[in-house]
Amino acid sequence: MNLIFKIADAAKVFVQSGRGLTSLLHKGVSIASTQLLHNCRHYVPEVKTILDVGANQGQFALSALHYYPKASIHSFEPIPTVYHLLQQNTRKTPLIHTYNFALGSCNGTVEFHSNHYSHASSVLNVSSLHQQILPHTAGCNNIEVPVRCIDDLLPAIPVTAPVLLKLDVQGYEKEVLKGAVRSLDRIDYLLFEASFVPMYEGEPLFDEMHNYVKELGFEFIAPVGFLQTDALQILQMDLLYRRKK
Repeated sequence: MNLIFKIADAAKVFVQSGRGLTSLLHKGVSIASTQLLHNCRHYVPEVKTILDVGANQGQFALSALHYYPKASIHSFEPIPTVYHLLQQNTRKTPLIHTYNFALGSCNGTVEFHSNHYSHASSVLNVSSLHQQILPHTAGCNNIEVPVRCIDDLLPAIPVTAPVLLKLDVQGYEKEVLKGAVRSLDRIDYLLFEASFVPMYEGEPLFDEMHNYVKELGFEFIAPVGFLQTDALQILQMDLLYRRKK
């Protein structure tokens, strides 16, 4: 019965988005990303540049082109095998540019936990609570990946306003923002996931992240998505902010 409800919800999302049910058959298409961007579009009518940090296989980038068809998208994915899928899924979309490295607070290399469930991969370890709630995230391999900071990238990447910085880096969001302090005046919107319980070891939770981005000069717009357990506990929420004028 749960599967039937999930299928019905998926159909509803795609009908509401205007993408059509046949879009579900395309490689890289994501129901979650479509719903997230459908909600974002309500608050952010125009975006010309998207920095897609934690791109995975291109799910967010491909969905973003439906809502912001003229946007130039720069997608960052550090895991080589996942990056290969990102390239394959976006190879026919010239507006999506891909980069095979992580983003953080400095340049160099970092030990990265490549989770067997790639969406859970992070610089940080998956917490015991995370593994308890989502057992399929328990296995990972440690690899070394290059890491860059946004402050050193933006001079070389053409950025046209309005700019959306989307972070899906599993608890490492604050470190990415630390590497972008000189560039934040060029960022118009922030979209990131914050946890209410420790899903990763050492990650800053909602209160810390909310206060931090406010100190950086952003104001909260709305929640645009969430991760919920079967017992209806909200574990994480996707939060949308805009830079104060």
